[in-house]
Amino acid sequence: MLLTLILMGQKSLAQNDLWCVVMKNGSHAEAYEHKPEFPANFISEQWKKKQYLTELTYDGKEWWVVTGAVNYSNQAYYKSKAFPGDWVEKKWNEGFDISNVEYGGGEWVVIMSKGTGYTGSSWGKRGSFAEIQEFIKTKWNDKKDIIDITYGNGEWVAVLSYGADYDKQVYRSEKTFPHKWIQEKYDIGYNITALTYGEGFWVVVMSKHSAQLAEQYLTESNFPRKFIEEQWKTNKRIAFFHYNYEINQQYTFDEYFNSGSKAANEEDHELAVYYYTEALKIKPNNSTAYNNRAWSKYLMGQCSGALSDANKAISLGADEFSYHTRASIYLCLNRCREALNDLDKAISVAKQKDAFYYADRATAKYCLGDYQNAVNDYNQALKLEPNNADYKKELAEIKAKMGETEVPKITWDYPFKEYTSSAEENYKIKACIQSKAAIADVQVLLNGKSFSSRGFGVDDDCTQSVDQSIKLQPGKNELEIIVKTASKTTRSEKRTIEYQSAAKSGNYHALLIAVENYQDMSFRDLEKPIADASELQTVLTQNYSFEPADVTLLKNPTKEMIINKLAYLQERLGPNDNLLVYYSGHGIVKNEVGYWLPSDAAKESRMAWLSNAELRDYMNGMKAKHTLIIADACFSGSIFTGAYRDAEEFACEEMAKMKSRRAMTSGANTIVPDESIFFKYLSQKLKENTTSCLSAETLYSKIKPAVIYNSPNNHIPQFGVLPQAGDEGGNFIFRKRN
Repeated sequence: MLLTLILMGQKSLAQNDLWCVVMKNGSHAEAYEHKPEFPANFISEQWKKKQYLTELTYDGKEWWVVTGAVNYSNQAYYKSKAFPGDWVEKKWNEGFDISNVEYGGGEWVVIMSKGTGYTGSSWGKRGSFAEIQEFIKTKWNDKKDIIDITYGNGEWVAVLSYGADYDKQVYRSEKTFPHKWIQEKYDIGYNITALTYGEGFWVVVMSKHSAQLAEQYLTESNFPRKFIEEQWKTNKRIAFFHYNYEINQQYTFDEYFNSGSKAANEEDHELAVYYYTEALKIKPNNSTAYNNRAWSKYLMGQCSGALSDANKAISLGADEFSYHTRASIYLCLNRCREALNDLDKAISVAKQKDAFYYADRATAKYCLGDYQNAVNDYNQALKLEPNNADYKKELAEIKAKMGETEVPKITWDYPFKEYTSSAEENYKIKACIQSKAAIADVQVLLNGKSFSSRGFGVDDDCTQSVDQSIKLQPGKNELEIIVKTASKTTRSEKRTIEYQSAAKSGNYHALLIAVENYQDMSFRDLEKPIADASELQTVLTQNYSFEPADVTLLKNPTKEMIINKLAYLQERLGPNDNLLVYYSGHGIVKNEVGYWLPSDAAKESRMAWLSNAELRDYMNGMKAKHTLIIADACFSGSIFTGAYRDAEEFACEEMAKMKSRRAMTSGANTIVPDESIFFKYLSQKLKENTTSCLSAETLYSKIKPAVIYNSPNNHIPQFGVLPQAGDEGGNFIFRKRN
């Protein structure tokens, strides 16, 4: 075996100007190219010859790429400002694997190939070398090997897979190129299998192959063209090369914000969201950045996630733009009355009454069945923009609709929300019925049964109204209104009121969410969540001060079911109550936003994903004194802002006096196994507890070491304050039953 290192004088070791090229035995056709712009045309021409990208780097001025007649059957690449995680997942599903990753010229480039021999690929992106080392360690524990590692724009990316022809693997990081260490590893049969430069140091990965390989490498200040040509003559080919170029520029808020605006103007809204997110890391209370990010999310169809940003923008500095943004999001969510309220506010505060305000308000009024006022708003919009073809078309459609046999419209005033609660047996209901046609009959159904009523009347803006009190039965009560005309029958959207006497209600409540089965086959079904949640339900009701009636277990719920229950708890809980929310199911992170995945979540659409921001908003709206979220899911640690932190512990009863909003998760931004070590010790420590007052922090301190020492991937549970949710330094207390 021939293992050689070549040094071209001391000058070549200068830290700021160094190439490294590694060459191994090979006889296949090979070529390289370099250009200031990414050499897409060269790559396309090489693909036609069945020669594929095998290596690439950026030297601060030019892209350098290597192609060769290797055993790939197909190849694709993607360039973007943000790391293209969604594209990677899509190509994985098509049978591609990551073969190379590089950053340069302000963009990430990911190369994916078919026929690599890799399986079970994983990639991780972290903000420091220490963090990416932790990611690598977890994958090494899974018996995966490093395929590539690179650094760019302040972030490290590592790719690990099964299937590489390595028996062992190690890596080294040094400020100067680690020649001595490489030679030591050469002497015991290792070869270089990846290299990069970042944060001011070189990282070299070496692996021991099942068969020995001849290898030579060179470090030189200039591109080693002569060395490569000489090695080609001896049947060696370029395996790896890298230039120690990196960008350490710290961008300002304005630079990120302006880049976001530029991306939005170019309709690249995913990139815009990325830049606005980076801008908000620098100025976390900038209302305009929140508003703009909300608008980009809305245009991407992520209306639920957009609403959280719009609410934040309005809370920080309401203006006509933020009211209009939230109104548009409400229309997307079919919450037309709320949209109308925001559009009224936008128009009232706008210095310039633009036509689109009136056109959008017309849409909200049309949605509510107020056709005549919708026509009036479109006429006002056309006064401002008389040549707008869309406004003319929409106005004509409404007028045509007004000429047809009118379908009655039913609008609930209260209960306004689809799901609400009451601690009182008698409950007042009110609804507005609008109809151009004569109404023949109106029925109110309570739990599917009609009852006699004298509650029908006429309000100023209603053809007829329902306005009366009803008597609720214990548990859930379903309301529905049926309106009949000579030719049409209209049913209202149903309203559910859950009645439970306040006198019977304890002050410890739990919502347990378990998702095993997914409608979208792209998400793997799980085996344990429902069993785990059921076990936790038993522990809470038998060992602690949770009454069975106050613990709800949702099995395979949709997002709507989860939101309805959270809204119900917002209305029901009081200032002396405590709420525990437990989630077990799939979790995911996209564009640095964490999500829970309900049973109706679709991989290609985020409409049914429940974001951390939405969850925090609901927790912030709870009147309860203490709330605790326990999440046993992949990437659950993303619910915290920045790195997790252990909250300060002090006397249990003192913590009970102050408001708290805390969370405990099974891991950080990592994948956790279906067979949950975290839940095993959560349940065990709750069962073993003998103290009457157990704080969530104390519980966490008992779980953390047990999970770390017994998890195959050394997962580290997280605990901390739920950001921006109203925590005042208290803590959730588990109280033993007497």
